[in-house]
Amino acid sequence: MRPSTYTVAVDSWSSRTLLLVFAVVAVGSSDVKKDGPEPEFLNPMENATVALGREAILVCSVKNIGEHKVGWLKAEDQTILSLHERVVTENRRIDIDVDNNTYWRLKIRQLQRSDKGCYMCQINTHVMKKQIGCVDVKVPPDIKDEETISDITVNEGENATLACKAKGNPLPKITWKREDGQKITIRNKSKKTLLDRVRGEPLLLNKVDRSQMGHYLCIASNDVPPAVSKRITLNVNFSPVVHVENQLVSAPLKTHVRLECSVESFPNSVNYWSNDKGDMILQGSKYYIEEVKIDYKVTMYLNIQNLDTNDLGTYICLATNSMGHANNSVRVHEIILPPTTVAPTTSTTTAATTTTTTTTLPSTTKLVATSTVMPSPATKWKSHTISGDRKSGSKMDDKTGLRMNGVESAGEMETKSSSHRASRGSSRVRRSTVSQSVSIAAELAFLAAATASWSTGCPVDAAVGGLVSLALAVSPPLILWFLN
Repeated sequence: MRPSTYTVAVDSWSSRTLLLVFAVVAVGSSDVKKDGPEPEFLNPMENATVALGREAILVCSVKNIGEHKVGWLKAEDQTILSLHERVVTENRRIDIDVDNNTYWRLKIRQLQRSDKGCYMCQINTHVMKKQIGCVDVKVPPDIKDEETISDITVNEGENATLACKAKGNPLPKITWKREDGQKITIRNKSKKTLLDRVRGEPLLLNKVDRSQMGHYLCIASNDVPPAVSKRITLNVNFSPVVHVENQLVSAPLKTHVRLECSVESFPNSVNYWSNDKGDMILQGSKYYIEEVKIDYKVTMYLNIQNLDTNDLGTYICLATNSMGHANNSVRVHEIILPPTTVAPTTSTTTAATTTTTTTTLPSTTKLVATSTVMPSPATKWKSHTISGDRKSGSKMDDKTGLRMNGVESAGEMETKSSSHRASRGSSRVRRSTVSQSVSIAAELAFLAAATASWSTGCPVDAAVGGLVSLALAVSPPLILWFLN
């Protein structure tokens, strides 16, 4: 019988230098010992699905191997990988592991995409027996840059199509979301839907407006991590729109004024301020210009320093791009403040008999004078007489007077007490004035008498004159005491 022959195919890169033909001459069935049963496979070989870079293992289980041999081949091109326990391929990532001549394991380390395919386990029996197991290599997703757009620009109201292609094993799924976290607007005929995520490729956007402009993320994922994404930018062209929140700004002179306007446009517009004469306002010591840009929106500020009458009037905010131009205006008006208010000031002057109060107000000055009139001596004596009459009355009159006094109001009692104190004070002042006048007159008389006595040379007359003068000097207090 013709012997069986195995031919070893060497990797293509080594075939240029070495062509190894490994022939295994198997003994024909007539020469093989027939002491035992013929080898058989215990179980079907299971396929292996392994992620890229990991290790793939195929298991071939055989019983009654005896003197027969087990070999591994790649089914696609019949390349021999191993013969029994010996590895014959130059691929160092392949190894053979045998357990009790029953479990023959083919191990492929650091799995690559090229390792994907089916592998054959053979037994060199008279009629060759074989099993086939396949290795599937899971490949994480990857974006196909050549088939994916990076950005797209359309005019407002037109349709936009965002395309994104990915590869991997299994075939990746595409999910869309906005980078800024806003919802994706999907319009189908008259229906408008807002979605956080949209699955499928491509992403169709109908009748886009400026609010849909921004960055979209194409996310590719399968069972093999990590997922990958690519940013696709959607630009929407439209002419500028200028909005002014306050069209009239009022402020007093010599203050700082800030004007504001908002501009929306794409492509980015040229923005500037001008006066009512059409002259562009330039930055300087008088004017300070600011711009704050967020996406397609720009907020413009015009700061006017130290407002004066020449600064009053209309200011225009203008924006221009390739799609058109727009403007809006703000009018600056003067506020006239009221006169400065002076805090009230009060001054009070008090004399023995007259009190004068002066109050200063912001625009009017008032002079208020209050005089206190002292009671005359006649009034005083009359008051004493009335009091005496009450004392001389009967007990019934006295009780009636007490009851009347008991019902007098507190204000009347206070008024009487004040009048009494004022009368006493006036009497003291009057007595003091009379006493001083009499004393001065006595002193003058004493001096006159002494001078006359010395001039006549009569000491007796001088002594008599002095006694008279002394009596006049002492008499005023006695007179006043008598009057009281």
